[in-house]
Amino acid sequence: MLLETKNVSKSFGGIYALRDICFSLREGEVHGLVGENGAGKSTLIKLLTGVYQMEEGSISFGGSPYLPRTPAAARRAGISVIHQDRTLVPTFTAVENAYLGLPYPRKGAFVDWKSMEKKVQAVSQDAGIELDLHMTAARMSPPQRTCLEIVRALMHDCRLLILDEPTASLTERESETLFEIIGRLKSRGTAILYVSHRLDEIFRLTDRVTVLKNGTLVKTLETASATREDLIRLMADHYTAGGLARAKNTGDELLSCSHLKSRDGTVLDASLSLHAGEILGIFGLGGSGRTELLETLYGLRSADGGEIRLMGEVQPRLSPARSLSRGMALISEDRRGKGMIGNLSVRENVSLSALQDVSRRGIVRKKQETQAVHSMTERLQVRMAGQEQRVLELSGGNQQKVVFARTLLTRPRIFLCDEPTQAVDVMTRSEIHRLLRAEADRGCGVLFVSSDLKEVLEVADRVQIMASGRTWEVLENQDLTTRQVLDLCYREARAKVKSANS
Repeated sequence: MLLETKNVSKSFGGIYALRDICFSLREGEVHGLVGENGAGKSTLIKLLTGVYQMEEGSISFGGSPYLPRTPAAARRAGISVIHQDRTLVPTFTAVENAYLGLPYPRKGAFVDWKSMEKKVQAVSQDAGIELDLHMTAARMSPPQRTCLEIVRALMHDCRLLILDEPTASLTERESETLFEIIGRLKSRGTAILYVSHRLDEIFRLTDRVTVLKNGTLVKTLETASATREDLIRLMADHYTAGGLARAKNTGDELLSCSHLKSRDGTVLDASLSLHAGEILGIFGLGGSGRTELLETLYGLRSADGGEIRLMGEVQPRLSPARSLSRGMALISEDRRGKGMIGNLSVRENVSLSALQDVSRRGIVRKKQETQAVHSMTERLQVRMAGQEQRVLELSGGNQQKVVFARTLLTRPRIFLCDEPTQAVDVMTRSEIHRLLRAEADRGCGVLFVSSDLKEVLEVADRVQIMASGRTWEVLENQDLTTRQVLDLCYREARAKVKSANS
């Protein structure tokens, strides 16, 4: 065994986040870690990487006692983590980011940049990763940033690599590249702890899988002998599966755009129509402009041509404030950066967009605010210590529920949902799907963007194909297959390349 924990526990304010965890991981093994949001996965990762210190129990790594006091100490010992939220410096190049936490080699009084480049290049090639070493992290795509994080981890002689929701923002093709890298690392003897809510990935990649629930270790299974139902049953006390009923009748057009362009050139020619009572899925490969289209419709990005209509009225100039006042709300894929304020309480986050409804003459009426927040958090079953708990302290799934609670409090007619189930557990994902269907059933319209094509086909009534900043076919979701959708996406992407070359 490379890593073993014995009766490890961690509590916050007298409440156990982890209790009596006995866990083991072998050299060269890909080990899955699953559980609902709040099950203790993040706490265990932070204990292993020196962010938290355990209060009870012991850990051994490589046959020796292991008690890291800082993340830097964990990296020196050979344990690195790639978090769901990337930790790169946006203005640094690949070389500079790879050397974060490491001393720069010198030639006399000067930094030896050539030596640094050679080292990063050698580590990248050894892992089968191709990177532009002079590109800044800000200019990289999500998969390029993930690859750079892996290179950075391997710069520290990594023996155990922890991947926390690594494919949350990746398309299927980008995820395939990551899976190939994981296979090469495994063949070299690197152990990988793979944390994901995507059970298909768990079954494809892992040798064993451990289930956490309410801070306790339920069971470790050989993946080959487990089923999806086994894992869900161990993770949750109750879980209702099954597809959502499709919209039978749709109403008036709520939102439309024709030949829409964004000023930054990410959206080149987009046309679509959303009706009351329907969920319209938007799917495209990485770089297709899905997120950018939603942000242009909402007013986060400036439009530079085309037309947007809300409830049949042309909107010459939209902004987030105007969109919200006209009944259109955006659920951003960047939950922490754009969807919430982490240091504010649950109460303050939920009521943020509806302060005018709980205020009088500019003064917030605390009792009315508390009641409104209670109603929404109860409806969405947000797990929290209380309304005054900081949102940053909640699990990812409960943070997303807070974002939805704030959105629902504004009573929108149109939902623009960008990766609304990113990095949430199976149960929360199902709850969000049912919530959106319920909103559609009462006459709202939902634009639904996800990099998970299977999820789009599970949720959407129609699917709008998008490629290279343009909308193409729109398909009725009747017996539609992933292969049919992907064939269209690749065909339109190839057509764009041929057009550019000619």
